[in-house]
Amino acid sequence: MLPARTHPETDRLVMESDAWIRRTTRPCFGDDAGMEKFLSGRIAELCCAMLPGMPYPVLRPICDLFQYIVVIDDAFGDAGRVGGSVHGSRRVVAQIMAAVTGWDEVPATAVPARDAADRLRPHLGEARWRRFVVDFEDMLDGFLIEVATRGADGLTDLASYAERRRVTVAMKWFLTVAELGHDRPLAEETATDPELRALREVVLDHLWLTNDLYSCAKERRDGEYISLIPLLQRLEDRSFKDCAAWIARRVGEQETLFLDRTAALSHGRLAEDPGLPGYLDNLAHTMSGPLRWSPGTRRYQVPGGPDAPR
Repeated sequence: MLPARTHPETDRLVMESDAWIRRTTRPCFGDDAGMEKFLSGRIAELCCAMLPGMPYPVLRPICDLFQYIVVIDDAFGDAGRVGGSVHGSRRVVAQIMAAVTGWDEVPATAVPARDAADRLRPHLGEARWRRFVVDFEDMLDGFLIEVATRGADGLTDLASYAERRRVTVAMKWFLTVAELGHDRPLAEETATDPELRALREVVLDHLWLTNDLYSCAKERRDGEYISLIPLLQRLEDRSFKDCAAWIARRVGEQETLFLDRTAALSHGRLAEDPGLPGYLDNLAHTMSGPLRWSPGTRRYQVPGGPDAPR
């Protein structure tokens, strides 16, 4: 079973990160009510459950960036906002990348990305920062894929869908910052080892499966099509209940695979790296955090919507 706990300073982190959202991201929302609705989902609380061993000074900018990314993801998923235009979406992506990398002046909607990234960068070091930027751009490319393919039925098999969701789940950057561990960061040569790259694929699969399991009702309400349940219903004529049970089994399979691989890693050649235990613990909680958080968040609660298994 995956370990599960939250950060000892969760209440403080949630309060401070929510205050940061109110102070910096108002231009990203249509009105104050939309911002308060977003904050009612307690996104920062999820971040604290995924990195409970991360030192407070490091987790603070991660919480802010994590919340900002969800704000932007929601905007890309809304056809009535930036998500209604591929051209407009590309412009926003360019602005956010300019903000994160410090390339140019940016509009108010991208300023929060610069603020959070500037505070995070010193903790990463230059080599990890370069990989973080690549992962961050990959995440934004995933947002563009979702906008460009909205309403399309081009995905006709589960393998293609899974490959796309590893990108659009938007968490590669998070697995890179998780390398900071608890008190010792992962060595660069360990972080780029093929065995850990393969393990991260397992984590990404677990993350998007969990997301699809719990967010389906919200995405259907919001007009988003990228979810495994409607794909299974279309391809295999399954009921919602059967689809949810199928996904829940796959989540369990990914957990078993993860635990088997981490046990082997803990006794293998990479175990010499003192940063490995903290990183593996961060990955485990990155998987268990959404499983604990998703059933109770207001973000996924839709009146009259079907419930995923708990």
